[in-house]
Amino acid sequence: MPNYVFLTGHRKSGTTMLRGLFDGHAEATTYPSDISLLYAYFPAFTIGERPERELRERITLVLQKSLAAAHGVEHAGKTFDADGFIKDFWSQFGCGDLRSRADIIAALGRAWCRFSGLDPDKTTVVLKETSQSIFFDELKTAFPKLKMIHLLRDPRDNYAALKAGVTRYYSKLGENELETLASLINRARMDMISARQNAQISPEHFMTVRFEDIVSDPKPTLLRVCEFLGWRFSGSMLAPTVMGNADAGNSHDGKRFSGISAANAGAWRERISEEEAKIIEYWCQREMQDWNYPLAFDATARQQAFAKFYEWYNSRYFFADSFARK
Repeated sequence: MPNYVFLTGHRKSGTTMLRGLFDGHAEATTYPSDISLLYAYFPAFTIGERPERELRERITLVLQKSLAAAHGVEHAGKTFDADGFIKDFWSQFGCGDLRSRADIIAALGRAWCRFSGLDPDKTTVVLKETSQSIFFDELKTAFPKLKMIHLLRDPRDNYAALKAGVTRYYSKLGENELETLASLINRARMDMISARQNAQISPEHFMTVRFEDIVSDPKPTLLRVCEFLGWRFSGSMLAPTVMGNADAGNSHDGKRFSGISAANAGAWRERISEEEAKIIEYWCQREMQDWNYPLAFDATARQQAFAKFYEWYNSRYFFADSFARK
């Protein structure tokens, strides 16, 4: 079985960039996309009764879509064939449990090692998926040598990155700006809480890194990452790649980056409204202070902004009319 380095953090917190910095390091092989199954298959398709055929079809669909960009790319002296890789994944999965994260990750890791021409029992695989710190205990139990690295980002900047994608992307998933903001304050806060707890309980297996520290001065931060992993630092970590090819990022602003960029670090004042920033600060203030993100507004302003937001928030998610006529 491979060893695993698992990269995680809230969506649009820089996890794709972080994965790109691991690509090509001699100590590991890096899976070329999000796993995707840990949010597009778990838990929506694993709760309740579904036929095995339906579960297998869903897993195959998610793998096909998540690996589409890698199809046809040259890597390790081979051309990546997504369909062939998926067939090998199912071969490696065998009689595994379709509702087990561990069984799916293990099959994915073995299949990627086989494609890369590496011995799974002597290889470390780098995997990436957003918001998985909450499952750290489960994953560490399944993979005792697991190392997880959680990338944190100022939630105001994090929301700015998400807001930039509402019109062209998230609206197609049914999200407007208010729903994206509601998602951010809940899930980013959850990520910050779980990151703090995991780092305290299991520091030898769990590490936190701030996005701002990587983009402002990458080498010292990446040296700490390598020390945590027991690796030698490699200069390849200073330029993100995917399967050895330069990676220009996945910014919703349409920006193309030639390397590590600090362009959007601390830029939330120009990208979101003051009211949005106050709402985020109200809900995430303790966690922001934990991770050294200074608050910009006073307590009264934060609470007034959140009170207005709460009218929509409550009616959207929690209100039930107990006075309606039957």
